Amino acid sequence: MLQRTQSLNGWWDYRIGEGKWSRRKVPYSDRPVGFAECKLLFAPDHVLAAGERAFLRFDGITYRGTVTLNGQTLGVMGPYSEYRYEITELLQEANELTVKIEDTPVTFGPAEGWENYSGIIRDVAIDYTPASYITDVFWQTDLSEDLQGAMVQVDVSADLREEGLWASITLTDRHGEKVNGTVWPMEKDQITCRFPVVHPELWSPDSPYLYTLTTALYRGEECLYTDTRRVGFKKLEAVGKRFHLNGRPLFILGVCRHDLWGDSGHILTEAQMEEDMRMIKSTGANYVRLVHYPHHKRILDLADELGLLVSEEPGLWWSNVSDPEIFEGSLEVLRRTVIRGRSHVSIAWWLSFNECIFTPEYLLAAAETCRTLDKTHMVSGANCMDIPMTRKYFAECGFDFYTMHPYAPTPDRMLESIRELAGSREDTVEKPLMLTEWGGYPVYENPALMETFIREMIKCWQNPDDAPVLAGASIWYWAEMFEFTRAAPACYDGVLCEGMVDRFRKPKMGYYVFQRVYVDLDKVPEPAHSMEIIPASLPDTVYTPVDLTGYTDDAAWDAMEAGAVADIDRFHFKKKRSQKYGPVLLEEVRAIGSLHVELLQKPVVANETYTPCIAVGKACRSLLLIGGTSMPKGWPIGGTYGETAGTLTIRYADGTEEPHILRNGYEVTTATALYGPSRINPTAANAQRVLYCIHDMDREQYVVNLLRITPEKADEIASVTLTAENGYDLLLYGLNIG
Repeated sequence: MLQRTQSLNGWWDYRIGEGKWSRRKVPYSDRPVGFAECKLLFAPDHVLAAGERAFLRFDGITYRGTVTLNGQTLGVMGPYSEYRYEITELLQEANELTVKIEDTPVTFGPAEGWENYSGIIRDVAIDYTPASYITDVFWQTDLSEDLQGAMVQVDVSADLREEGLWASITLTDRHGEKVNGTVWPMEKDQITCRFPVVHPELWSPDSPYLYTLTTALYRGEECLYTDTRRVGFKKLEAVGKRFHLNGRPLFILGVCRHDLWGDSGHILTEAQMEEDMRMIKSTGANYVRLVHYPHHKRILDLADELGLLVSEEPGLWWSNVSDPEIFEGSLEVLRRTVIRGRSHVSIAWWLSFNECIFTPEYLLAAAETCRTLDKTHMVSGANCMDIPMTRKYFAECGFDFYTMHPYAPTPDRMLESIRELAGSREDTVEKPLMLTEWGGYPVYENPALMETFIREMIKCWQNPDDAPVLAGASIWYWAEMFEFTRAAPACYDGVLCEGMVDRFRKPKMGYYVFQRVYVDLDKVPEPAHSMEIIPASLPDTVYTPVDLTGYTDDAAWDAMEAGAVADIDRFHFKKKRSQKYGPVLLEEVRAIGSLHVELLQKPVVANETYTPCIAVGKACRSLLLIGGTSMPKGWPIGGTYGETAGTLTIRYADGTEEPHILRNGYEVTTATALYGPSRINPTAANAQRVLYCIHDMDREQYVVNLLRITPEKADEIASVTLTAENGYDLLLYGLNIG
């Protein structure tokens, strides 16, 4: 057989935590929820013949996924990367595939430099293969000094279950004419084939010429498996303080791009990906820094086709690379990324980190990871540490070029970096200097200043070799995105608005500055204040509000407020919360759908300081607690899922008591809908969301839940007492009986 693929994209069963099942279309990209479960029942669309094999493939999830097929755990997946599992012996006529997705609890998971999204973010498929098949093809070229000839090296890896196999490797030009090739016996799982190419057409941003490489695995005359990919010839190298492409100096003019679009997170259509890369090309850029994690594999194909150099990264942003989980996790993502992308002619280099307080141990390990797998591309990191630290460790750890992020309202800091790292200091190892980021909010709405920066860069590029030289720069930032960390002037309404285009790729001022055309830009609106009321789904019962006036306690509120602004240990920039308003409602609420309520704008707080005991004096069959939140500790950002957050105790008129345990993630969530840079979706398995309150898009967004409790007896209730435990600050806006 020849290989074939069965897509498993489409509608899956889905639930958050241990809540109710719903339906979700895979791939999906959504706000973090702590953990979720995805389940698919499917039948194979191919019946395996003797010797044939099946592999389950995930092209990317965020952030940790545990995969189980028909009750057997296949493995645990890290973020953004491709994972494959052989399922030949497990595949049945009817199959159950489950993926348990974790996000906020994962140490090497959500980063704080952009809004994070959880999910199965890329394709899921089954690849059917013969018994023996090709696992990887690594294309490498060595161009002669005059660029008139090249020696091609193709490393072929295969999973061989049979003897007498051989490989055919053929290179054809864009017209389908054979250029060269070879045949080779597959006597072991890996072979290296070399052959010359005379007068190769060279790939460059101005002329992105591509060839087709076809590698086929044969048994006798029967073709078992083929691998077809588009490849190219280029020579990008560091020469002194500059980059040379195909023997000529090239200023690397780039943009920084996230793999995000609009409101859909990491889910981009093929058309959107192509539009994005074509628009970047139209600015005059020749390089795209794919920040800060591996992007969709289609982006690399487009870069090859359009003539855009690219780089990829392992998913770090002010991350603690001394943490073993982050250290090992990022190296594993880097390893998988290098293997996936190393044959693409558009790859310029690998960036091993972004804006981390790096350690020599990590830099050495990252460089070794890249160079062990790929000796054909340069290695560096996207850096904002001080100049002496950069000079010392980039040289000692063997990085191929220096980088810097000289954010400032004037070019002075940039020019200092160029003088100190790419000047003529005797204590500096000569390497090119690339500004892997520049710009930001000082220039995004200031065309004159942006032009000043670019003109200064060009001057430094045009300097003689014995003067300070700048080799390239990539502007921050390409397209607006959500980031709920910073306030104005970088962010408005939770949107990082430093982009050259908006979230839907409508050009902004920076886009035209790159093309030397200046236009006015509408002012960004002030942060919004809003409150959404979500009708509750309840049995057809008449409910009466209980008056909570007088049950609030100032000391309890103050204690909650102090905890609400405490540092978040996992983040580098720890002060991620503010409490200018707190979890108060914007206005009085007298109804939630058809439910009559009398909610407090400033809720009752139950914590270690205060245990409210609320008089009822009526019999009822149902209690509605409107709150169901804790500030800030609560699922999915604080506490253990299922642990006791508190107790609602019903005291009957006869003196008997009936406790109802309130558990984290089941009856209680966090009250805040922001976690560091991200919006989150606090979801309780047994409660429902009824209010979403926004005081400040950048800093304060809150949720309110509704929890229905059924007393065991229909007797008169004297009071209900709300007790908080384990450091939770439980909020209560209203209480209804029915």
